[in-house]
Amino acid sequence: MKAAVVAGSGRKDEAGPYEGMRLKLIDATLAVVGDVGLENLTIRRVSEHAGVSVGLVHHHFENKQSLVYKTFEHLIRRVREQLVNGRRDIADPVVRMKFTADMCFNDEVMSQGAANVWPHMWSSSAHEQDVRRLCTAFSRRLRSNFIFDFRQAGCDPLMSRIYAIQAMALVHGLWIEHRVAATISIDEAIGVFHGMIDDATHRIWKMNLRSSHLR
Repeated sequence: MKAAVVAGSGRKDEAGPYEGMRLKLIDATLAVVGDVGLENLTIRRVSEHAGVSVGLVHHHFENKQSLVYKTFEHLIRRVREQLVNGRRDIADPVVRMKFTADMCFNDEVMSQGAANVWPHMWSSSAHEQDVRRLCTAFSRRLRSNFIFDFRQAGCDPLMSRIYAIQAMALVHGLWIEHRVAATISIDEAIGVFHGMIDDATHRIWKMNLRSSHLR
């Protein structure tokens, strides 16, 4: 089951007019990218979709490159905020890991605009230092979360790191298989991810053992 967007993270209601307009323009950017792709994104198309002047877009973003970078930053910040807010109240490390896995495939991340932006973000990180720093920080935080959870689930330090690396590979691999190659469904992607977590933590074995004791 796909994770819902965590409630209470709607920053638009809390933002001032300036930041609110920037978020409106980023939303318009995602909508345009969803319609025509990032390669066909223009400042004029964003202004038309947002119902504002081209000059106003340039007031908030110097150029298309700046707008795209801020859109990358916005997507990463949104996922990070939702992970922090959602993980905070989950005591069970296995459930927490499954929530983390689900968040990587939630409706917002998989929306047409966002799904068109993510591959460009990762590819551009190869030659743009600012984007690379964003991607590196995001990956390190996500991997750190998985390591922490596997440790809490009883795995030793070495295996926790190995399982965390496998989890990160699944984040990227399953996303590509579902969204780009279209070879698996979203339920299959999440099912494989949950299965890996269960296998790594012997969750199924523990549940079966507990059930046998109750008979």
